[in-house]
Amino acid sequence: MSEQKPTTIDSEAPLAELKAQLAETENERAGSGGSGMAVFALLLVLLLGGGIAAAGWWLWPQWQGMQQQLSQSQRSAQQLEQQLAQAMAQLSEQQTQQQSNVEQQWQNWQHTQQASQAELTSQLQSQLALLRQQLQEKDGAPPQHWLLSEVGYLLKRASYSLVLQQDLRSARMLLQQADAQLVRLDNPALLPVRQSIRDDLTALQQLSLPDYSQVYLQLAQLRQQSLQLPLKQQEQALVTQPVADGELANWRQNLAAYWQQSWSKLFQVRPAVAEDFINLSAEQQVQLRLTLQQQLLLAEQALLQGQQAVFSRAIQQAADLLQRYFAAESSAVQQAAGELVQLSQLALSQVELPVLQSPAQLERQLSLLSEEGL
Repeated sequence: MSEQKPTTIDSEAPLAELKAQLAETENERAGSGGSGMAVFALLLVLLLGGGIAAAGWWLWPQWQGMQQQLSQSQRSAQQLEQQLAQAMAQLSEQQTQQQSNVEQQWQNWQHTQQASQAELTSQLQSQLALLRQQLQEKDGAPPQHWLLSEVGYLLKRASYSLVLQQDLRSARMLLQQADAQLVRLDNPALLPVRQSIRDDLTALQQLSLPDYSQVYLQLAQLRQQSLQLPLKQQEQALVTQPVADGELANWRQNLAAYWQQSWSKLFQVRPAVAEDFINLSAEQQVQLRLTLQQQLLLAEQALLQGQQAVFSRAIQQAADLLQRYFAAESSAVQQAAGELVQLSQLALSQVELPVLQSPAQLERQLSLLSEEGL
């Protein structure tokens, strides 16, 4: 038998089958790789979504809490502002009432002094007229007798004005009138009386009682000037506060800015500086001026009532406020400080007044004249 050769078709069949298997294997690998990437991408999306949901679930209550705290802080700040406004109104009302009371006391004191002076003058004139009439009605009474009686009355009134009323002006005026009457008599025997009157006038001129009317007007003027005196101010700026923007991506910075702004209304953070540089709000400036006015009003009231301790304490506290919180380089502040220094040296205590010697001297001279039969 002869051998037969394989045909070409039979030899290519296994090769084609092998290529088909290889292609099928590659397709299976490609399909399995694509599905794996899809699953990974899906898992990644799910994880990101879950993370965002968890972050929102955790941050949303905190955001709500922050908003509630911010609203509560704003309400607290508004309540504090209302309370401050009420306190300022009450303090202003008390200041006005106290000022009206002091002015009323001053007017009453002036009226009392004027009425007392008018009453003293009226009594003096009426008594002098009555004395002249009585002396003129006496038969054979020489003219010098009623003039001497008038001189004695004037000297007694001068002593009364000096000791009981502490009125130096009236006492001097009465002594001068008595000396003028003695000049009219032109009696050498009465020269010791005139010399005694001169000695009394010299002793009264050496006394220096303060003019309480001038001091009161000076305090009232200082109280009016206190509204325009310049205050010290801090040269350095306050700590800058963060400002919130409208970007949602900057929610952390915005949240911190809102929190800082809400708390800054309750507490103001300032840099540590020396005492000479002070930052004062509008309310604090008004409070300082009202406090200075209150101390000056207290000094006026103590002046009218003659209370030395209260007067000195009020003037000292007013000077301390002026030195600590008001601008020392201002000429108005320097002038006010100088006036307060002068007022602090004022003594409201009673001055020891001398005893007039002329009334006793006149009595002695009249006794001598009566013994001599003149």
